[in-house]
Amino acid sequence: MNSHKRVQDSRPYTLAVSQYSAPPAAGVSERMALTELMEGYMTTTLELRQYVRSLEARLRNVSFVDVRQLFHRIGDASERCASFLDERIQDLGGYSRNSAPNGVSAAHENIADTLSFAGCIHQIGVRTNTLATFASHTKSFMDRAVINGDYNSLHVMTDCVYQISQLIALIQIHLPTEPSMPATPPSPSLVRHSV
Repeated sequence: MNSHKRVQDSRPYTLAVSQYSAPPAAGVSERMALTELMEGYMTTTLELRQYVRSLEARLRNVSFVDVRQLFHRIGDASERCASFLDERIQDLGGYSRNSAPNGVSAAHENIADTLSFAGCIHQIGVRTNTLATFASHTKSFMDRAVINGDYNSLHVMTDCVYQISQLIALIQIHLPTEPSMPATPPSPSLVRHSV
């Protein structure tokens, strides 16, 4: 009966922002590069959310309650993942909460609404595959964080890999998306601006 109550997540990544502040005079450029990489993946997650929300809106008049609930769950999961990445980007000294996501949402909302149902499913698959490259992109950052003893950054990256992996698993379990994987992972600038 208490399912409507919000449960506070007790995982360590909810600690104060100062936990993730850069070590004095070391790793600042590493953190900025990591922030840029994470911004690209957060943008992809927000784009994915727009395609899911578009499909969810189209299904409002459909009587398949389970299908609508599925898109609702995936949409909520992608929104939570994007919010999580946004918070970590801010923790690392990235852009403010109001800068990039608003423009991304508006642009992809219009694109998502003009695509067919199958087109949206395909775009969800493309973005899911892009998100799947996050772990390989962050591996070098994680290795350098261990070498430099920057365990706060390592913790941030591990949490981000976990959050993105959870979203990917939810989508891959429920949606029949099979776009081909790119031969080489896209650069952060391509990830951020892909349509």
